[in-house]
Amino acid sequence: MNAGTVANVLVCVPTTATPTQIQQQICPKIGSQFYQPRQTQAYLLDTSQQNNFEAAFAQFDYGYASAIWAMSFSTVIGLYFVSHGIGLVIGMIRRG
Repeated sequence: MNAGTVANVLVCVPTTATPTQIQQQICPKIGSQFYQPRQTQAYLLDTSQQNNFEAAFAQFDYGYASAIWAMSFSTVIGLYFVSHGIGLVIGMIRRG
C-alpha cells in the first residue's frame, strides 16, 4: 500500500547573494534575508493517509491505556478464579 509518491518540488533556501528578479518573485525576501528556489525530491503523502499519521504522532493517552490494562488484568484474574472453581468442582466429583 502506497502512502504517497516521490515528486520534484521547489523549496526556498536562504542565500547570501542577491537573487534575480524572477527568483525574488518565486521566493520573496523576508526581512533582510534573501531566498533562492532549489529543486529537490520529496516524498509527498496522500491525503487519505493523514489520519494514520496523525494517530501515530498523537500524544499518548495514559488514562485510556490504564483503563485497557485494568480491564485486561481483571479479565485474567476473573478467568483464573472461574477456572480454579471449576477445577475444585471437578476434583470433588472425581473423588466422590
